[in-house]
Amino acid sequence: MLFKDKVNEIEVMQGVRSLTMTTAIKDVVTISGSLEGGSLYAPTDNKQIANIATAMIDKGTDQKDKYEISDILDSIGAEISFSSSSNHINFTAHCMKKDLKTIMHLIAEQLSTPSLKENELELLKTRILGNLERNKEDTRKQANIALLRKIYYPDHPNFRSTVDESIELIKKISIENLQNYHDQVFGLGSVRIASVGDVDPDNLNSIIKDSFGVLNAQNLPDTSEFDSAQKSVEHKESIHIPDKTSADVYIGQSIGIDQDHKDYIPLMMAIYILGGNFSARLMQTVRDKEGLTYGIGSSISSASYKRDGYWSTWATFSPELIKKGIESTRKQINLWTSNGVSQSEVETKKQTIVGSYKVGMDTTGGLANRILSNDEKGRDISYLDDYPNIINSVSIDQVNNAIKTYVDPLNLVEVSAGTL
Repeated sequence: MLFKDKVNEIEVMQGVRSLTMTTAIKDVVTISGSLEGGSLYAPTDNKQIANIATAMIDKGTDQKDKYEISDILDSIGAEISFSSSSNHINFTAHCMKKDLKTIMHLIAEQLSTPSLKENELELLKTRILGNLERNKEDTRKQANIALLRKIYYPDHPNFRSTVDESIELIKKISIENLQNYHDQVFGLGSVRIASVGDVDPDNLNSIIKDSFGVLNAQNLPDTSEFDSAQKSVEHKESIHIPDKTSADVYIGQSIGIDQDHKDYIPLMMAIYILGGNFSARLMQTVRDKEGLTYGIGSSISSASYKRDGYWSTWATFSPELIKKGIESTRKQINLWTSNGVSQSEVETKKQTIVGSYKVGMDTTGGLANRILSNDEKGRDISYLDDYPNIINSVSIDQVNNAIKTYVDPLNLVEVSAGTL
């Protein structure tokens, strides 16, 4: 199966792209859609507005309250959900083929005319503020926030507010704030809808055109300019959180490139060899051989949509083992940067990455998400066909050169959080 032969792509109407893929599954359709939005497009003085506005979408519309919407979905065994990321507002749906019109009309209605009621906002705030208070005690989240605050400038999309700052920002959000953000962001211009399953492209596209015509046009601010990550310098920081039986540690730095850079995949593969799964170096040494941790791993994060990402290693240690655990982790990082990786490690990880990629598309949901994400990144649909070959074409020299170029073991940010 080739995506370029199976996926039907069309601009249904101005500002709405539809990508459909018919599969052997009968009577069921999975939908994954998005529009540009999220915290990147929220007011600079309160990025929390994006998450709150999106969380209010399923609380009812001007035409139906949330109970009526729930009754409609329950009666046909369908699901709709909304979420927000830094770059997008996402919606997903799962329904029977015969109910596509009902589902598409409902999604468009929820996006275009959310009721945005004061009592629902206060209930939502109470729930989120409670979660944030608990986050103060979350050693892993606290360490990660501190890492990102050290790596990035405040205007960078990857920068994070402290939990206390987030609490104060959420308390300030009003219905007027949500309405202004909604009027600017929730509209036509960047809507993408990927549909997979027992779907007739012509019929679905007709339904989309009929449903999404109720939305106005987006008026997004220009978000293309922001400062790159700060220059990597060695930094160590400890965050005391009382009464914790384990501590979390992040060690990392910015990489200065995004997913479209030619060195990204070799670097991703290198970091996968270091700590990407249970057979990676860190798990084999710090955990299995030395018994210093139950969990440790490495990854590249937040490098999509033209932003410079970062790589990091995370681990959890008991307080009495944290010093030894960090020393062991840094030892493995130093060996990795000084000696590089082996040919057998590269070949093994190629098989793992390609296998994981294919398994991720075993379901209609996995297919729809992959098709949508690929289109959001401006890639041709053939990239999904080419990806395994791209992975398999990476050489050991490319991997080791990427380590030397983008990882500086002398200038790592290290943050520990717990009862230290």
